[in-house]
Amino acid sequence: MRHHKQRGGILAGVLIVVLVLVALVGAGLILAGLYVAQNVKVTKKDGHGEQTTVETPFGTLRVRERTSLDPKRVGIPVYPGAVRTDTNKLASFEFDAGDTHKSFSIAAAEYTTPDPVEKVRDYYQAELPHWMLTEKRHGGWQLELSEGGFRKIIAVREEHGETHIGLASVGEAAAN
Repeated sequence: MRHHKQRGGILAGVLIVVLVLVALVGAGLILAGLYVAQNVKVTKKDGHGEQTTVETPFGTLRVRERTSLDPKRVGIPVYPGAVRTDTNKLASFEFDAGDTHKSFSIAAAEYTTPDPVEKVRDYYQAELPHWMLTEKRHGGWQLELSEGGFRKIIAVREEHGETHIGLASVGEAAAN
């Protein structure tokens, strides 16, 4: 009988220690979250392109909106006669964490044409024969090129009787 009481006392002691450890870890996470929340500063600046800066105890992230994209400048030809349907979508991202500095930018544009998808594919394959072609479902396709720290993408699909052409470049800030 005495042996059962000792085992029950040991089990209760282990459970109490586990509960105390869980409570301490939970309190530590809450305090860490409060510290980060109180030490994160977000600023937004308008002007020639919007800039948002997020400063944290771990580093600083800057997101800058760019005002224009010329796909030809980043090495992506525009299909002849295609009409631009979006506003400019271009942003650069910079992250600083002490000695670490990383930056990249994303540029995207969308065009439409009444020409069939096959005619658009023939044009781009003739213009960019070294790009990799990937067929997508429902008759869409994509061309890609990855080199020198950047990736260029042309995605084409048919929607509502029009051919939609998406152009994008992702890479180092200087590449876009």
